[in-house]
Amino acid sequence: MNTYVVWQRILQRLLTFPYLLALLTLIYVGAYFSFSFTPGNSPLSNPLGWWGWIDQGFYLKAAKAIYALNFSADQYFYPPLYSALSAVFLVFSRDHPFFLVNLICFLWFSYVFIRCCDLYFPRGVGVFLLFASTICAISIFENFVIPWTSTLSTALLATGILGLIWVDEVKRSKRSDVRSWQAFVVGLSLGLMVPTRPADALIGMVVGCAFVWSYWTLPKTGDIQKHHLRFFSSALLGALVGPAIFIGFNLWVHGAPLGNYLQVAGSHGFFVADLPEKFFSIWLNAQPLYGEARAGLIARYPWLLLSLAGLVWIALRGDFLLRTLAFAITIFFCLYLPYGDLLPSGLWRFLNVHYFKWTFPFFALFACILVTQVAQSVQSKVGWILPTSVLVLVPVVLLSLQMKMSTEPLVAKHESGSSLAFELPQQPIDFVDVKGVTGNFEPIYFGDHGLTLDGHALKIYRDFRLLDHGADMRILFIRPIKGRTLILRPDSRLQLHSAQLNAQSGNYRFSLGLPGFAADASANAVPAAYRLNHVLDFSNQGLSHFYIREGFSIAESQGRWTLNTQALIDLRVMDLSPEKNAQLELTFKALLSPAKACQQVTIRLNQQTIGNTRLCLQDQGDKAQDYVYAIPTGAIGKEGLVQLQIATPDSVSPSQLKMNTDERKLGVFLQALKITQ
Repeated sequence: MNTYVVWQRILQRLLTFPYLLALLTLIYVGAYFSFSFTPGNSPLSNPLGWWGWIDQGFYLKAAKAIYALNFSADQYFYPPLYSALSAVFLVFSRDHPFFLVNLICFLWFSYVFIRCCDLYFPRGVGVFLLFASTICAISIFENFVIPWTSTLSTALLATGILGLIWVDEVKRSKRSDVRSWQAFVVGLSLGLMVPTRPADALIGMVVGCAFVWSYWTLPKTGDIQKHHLRFFSSALLGALVGPAIFIGFNLWVHGAPLGNYLQVAGSHGFFVADLPEKFFSIWLNAQPLYGEARAGLIARYPWLLLSLAGLVWIALRGDFLLRTLAFAITIFFCLYLPYGDLLPSGLWRFLNVHYFKWTFPFFALFACILVTQVAQSVQSKVGWILPTSVLVLVPVVLLSLQMKMSTEPLVAKHESGSSLAFELPQQPIDFVDVKGVTGNFEPIYFGDHGLTLDGHALKIYRDFRLLDHGADMRILFIRPIKGRTLILRPDSRLQLHSAQLNAQSGNYRFSLGLPGFAADASANAVPAAYRLNHVLDFSNQGLSHFYIREGFSIAESQGRWTLNTQALIDLRVMDLSPEKNAQLELTFKALLSPAKACQQVTIRLNQQTIGNTRLCLQDQGDKAQDYVYAIPTGAIGKEGLVQLQIATPDSVSPSQLKMNTDERKLGVFLQALKITQ
């Protein structure tokens, strides 16, 4: 027997389920005890691990209550099944009761997914897709390790998918029938999604209906005809167990059939009209509206572009099983995207991506099916046009979608205390950007903010969210608002800078453009307010960070260096008379040495060149000096908006000049700015 045959047999053996599941178990155990947020792994920085997180804390609290047979309503928030299963393991470990529950769920889901792939590809392909889309994608895989109710829901849904596989195998003559006990198990699993994650149970209903329908449409052979009644009654009986547990538990503990979880979750709102915006922001680009870089699913995993193309292809030409999966995933996203509490800000920061973790392997399967179809049809030169068109056009169209912003300056006033008042335009608006309010992400995103529109209080989550939008703070309205006066009372942990306070309202729309992910988030940033005759200090003692847009280094003790060949400053000059002449005064010096004796500096204001200065060693250009430039009448409009460009085409790095090891290309060292009239 030659070496090739030996290795082939070894590989075939390793690809059998006992070996695969053993390997997945080792990977899971290794990940569990290596992640820093596993309880006990970071005793100094994070002593509680994930038990210090809100959701996981609720899970453990309920598990301990069930273990102690304590059914007080204050012990339970989420549906009970996930915590009830883990309560069994509290006797072995009080810190890791979900360890085995999650492991079993992960192994079961992996088994079903590979079984599904086996219908279309050799075993190795399914294993590769699982590793590529989930296990090697740490941001996805970690959510099978961290306690989440979605892990149990994923395993239960997988049983429903296995039922579809069984029926498909009957169609392919690989199985004689689906037995009554199998129908009961499928119905039971899908029904148990109700006391696990009620929203996910709606997808379980889709899969369950497809399971029953696919069995009903099988050719009426002897065995199938005889077992029809038992099949349907078994599936129905199993499906009723989960809702009965959910209703019975809630009546017993909370005194109401639906408990309080659905009411609390529903308080965040569900906005179908936001589906296009949520799809764009969560799938494609969260930067323009939410200020989150690389938060879109496709921005993180570009291969999902092929997956969406594959989903379209399966909708056109897939078999019943694949179409059911594609339809279930589509409905699943349509259910979650309009949810008021699902934002790109929380997708990765707070691991909300765990909602969707079960879809990633199937998305990989969709992409593989389409790419394989294109390759085979191109090779055979038969029927290649449609799959190739889908493969190319869907990604191109998605990448061509753009979100365009239009903004308008607002009058912003500092009211009593920390309240801010904004005079709104007459048309509906989607957001208000505020400059001059600063704070960390947490008090902005979760803070105790108050917002009233013409005296009517708006509700956070349901009516608006506050977002950390780079140098700005954005008030994003869930649905467009229209009114005259908006009053914001920000959380007390935020800091107000009255002198820089400025605001703008904005709207967004969708359009098509050149394909790409790039988006300049600063293009629509609100400029900070600037008072005439005020000296703007660019040292680390000043507030220049409100005004700089790009092209500056960090602030130093006396100022900031401009970087590369261009630096931009945005500001809104208050109380300016556009019909009068004004002057711009800058204090700066250039990076000069005998090896670079001069630098050219060009100053442009709102795209108009207002000054050209050549700084040289012989004129002490390496020493800070004041330079005054006349601002032409009308260069600054009635709104007072100014974009100042400092162009330094001769920028050079200190390392090039043999001064030190600093490799940044530096232009001028800006110390102060003043506009007078």
